[in-house]
Amino acid sequence: MKIEKLYYFLSVAKHRNFTKAAQECHIAQPAISKQMLSLEKELGFQLFERKNRRVELTEAGEQFYQSISCLLDEYEASIQRVHDCAEQKETKE
Repeated sequence: MKIEKLYYFLSVAKHRNFTKAAQECHIAQPAISKQMLSLEKELGFQLFERKNRRVELTEAGEQFYQSISCLLDEYEASIQRVHDCAEQKETKE
């Protein structure tokens, strides 16, 4: 699973709309829809209930959203910590 797919998921979950999420992620709407179908297939459960132009998280999707939000926050914080450490080391040399 590619990490980009998780960021796409967070965007769709936040906006409850594939078009707005695609715009935010700078990809085409059909591409983000395809990525979400692929993610659901990988996971083996439905993340969204699709209703006309709006989507809602399923109960499983809501749980996944909470977990992935925390995971990606920690991932980004880890990268920042390592970056800061590398910068400090370079300034000491």
